[in-house]
Amino acid sequence: MFLSIKKTIDKLLNIGFEDEFGNDLNQKHVVNFSYMMFCASCLLMLVVFSIRHMPLAAIFSLIGMFIGLVGLRYNYIGHFSRAQLLMPVLKISQVSILSLFYFGTDSGFHWFFVSVIAYSFVVFRADQRFSKYWIVCISIVLFFVCELLGTRGVYLTSFEQRAVIIFVFLGLSFNFAIVINLVMSRLKSVNSHLRTLAERDELTGLSNRRKVLADAVNIFADAVINRESCVFSIVDLDHFKKINDTFGHEAGDLVLAKVSAIMASVIRPQDEIGRYGGEEFIVIMPSTSLQEAEVVMEHMRQSVEDLLIETEHGIVIPVTISVGLASIAPSVSRYEEILAQADKGLYTAKRNGRNRLSVQTDYQD
Repeated sequence: MFLSIKKTIDKLLNIGFEDEFGNDLNQKHVVNFSYMMFCASCLLMLVVFSIRHMPLAAIFSLIGMFIGLVGLRYNYIGHFSRAQLLMPVLKISQVSILSLFYFGTDSGFHWFFVSVIAYSFVVFRADQRFSKYWIVCISIVLFFVCELLGTRGVYLTSFEQRAVIIFVFLGLSFNFAIVINLVMSRLKSVNSHLRTLAERDELTGLSNRRKVLADAVNIFADAVINRESCVFSIVDLDHFKKINDTFGHEAGDLVLAKVSAIMASVIRPQDEIGRYGGEEFIVIMPSTSLQEAEVVMEHMRQSVEDLLIETEHGIVIPVTISVGLASIAPSVSRYEEILAQADKGLYTAKRNGRNRLSVQTDYQD
């Protein structure tokens, strides 16, 4: 049940926001949530005041809910600054009037000023210090006014005042829990996104050199510990410099992107592929024999050869790759040794005419 409520809240908070990693997305979520809480509280009080035949209070709650819905719409349609500033004004007005004239300060309703202060620190940016501190100062002053005046709720019995205190406690607890959860979820999401950006090659979308070499270390270590076969492969685009010189660097980038996509699509789910540098790529195949690796890489070579790459000017660029493969051996103590052997295999494939595979099995210098 809690999970379904959380999913519903997340869906409501994200309505109208397409950029998952926008700089101010967390603030927008908090603003959305604050408006939802405000409108829900207005609706609840509208019902309560209507049942108790308190027309002025009911009308006040109805007006508050209407303005809250307007603020929510402002946030959805992109008028974030308006929505951002309107929310604390609404909340301060609601808490002040209800505390002083309806519930009384004995109800503790004025403690909702704390949520306004928290809202200000979460939602307003560093360049909005003026708005933030004015709202904080007004909230603090009004809180102490309520405390010092000590007004009694003329519309509530002592039992109902105790019920309001419980409501205030639960409301503040829920508010802080959701806001903290929003902030923490946002931080985790952004950190994950930044980690992905740091590990991805921008042009090809594959793992970058640092990431693929880190994968190589882990896969090599697992293969040694579990005494399993493991194959490393280095792939190089044939005559790539000539492609750049003949068709231009934009065409070269197009070739890299298209070839990367086709290579990533033909490897197996358990395999890792990354851009090693320039037009060179590394493919790591855990728990794989040399014979199995040859089948996979031959499929890749054939797929690239069959690839039709056409520039925006209608020029078709033929592309092939050369591949060097090497498998882990009992004498190997570092993953760099397998890479060196795969590089030797690549050199052999290039020397023998390109557009082919070469398996390197000799670990003797």
